[in-house]
Amino acid sequence: MSNENNGTFDKIKGSVNEAVGKVTGDTEQEGKGKAQQARGEVEEKVNDAKKSFDDAKVDVNGRIDGFTNNDK
Repeated sequence: MSNENNGTFDKIKGSVNEAVGKVTGDTEQEGKGKAQQARGEVEEKVNDAKKSFDDAKVDVNGRIDGFTNNDK
C-alpha cells in the first residue's frame, strides 16, 4: 500500500474501531479508533505537504532551466 493511501486506510480503520468500541461499550477500543483516525489525518497532511514540496521543486527547477537556457 502506498504512503498516500495509508492515511485514508488508517482513518477508515479507526472509524470502524471507534464504532465497534461505542457499540460494545469498550472505551479503550473507541479511544484507539479515535487515535487511529487522528494518525490518518496527520499522514494525509504530511503526504499533501510532500506533494506540494515536490511540485514546488519541479517548478523551481523548470524556472532555473529556463533562465539558464535564455542566457545562451
